[in-house]
Amino acid sequence: MERISGIKRYADVICRKSYIYFKDLKQRVKERIVRSTEGMGTIEVILIIAVLVALALIFRTFIGNVSSKIFNKIQEKTDSAIDDL
Repeated sequence: MERISGIKRYADVICRKSYIYFKDLKQRVKERIVRSTEGMGTIEVILIIAVLVALALIFRTFIGNVSSKIFNKIQEKTDSAIDDL
């Protein structure tokens, strides 16, 4: 009987220490997350790239048409400049 009560006391002590440790750990993690700003630059860059990719996908045909018109004008001007030589 005494051995069981000793085991119970030992288990109780371990449980209390574990509870206190994890309670403190939870608080430390919260504080570290709130104070930490190390990843903010990376997250901002990723969000900006995601928005730019989304806009490019949405306006894909418009961007393609405008770029082809620009390259056609460049080609025309280049051809006329070469013909004038």
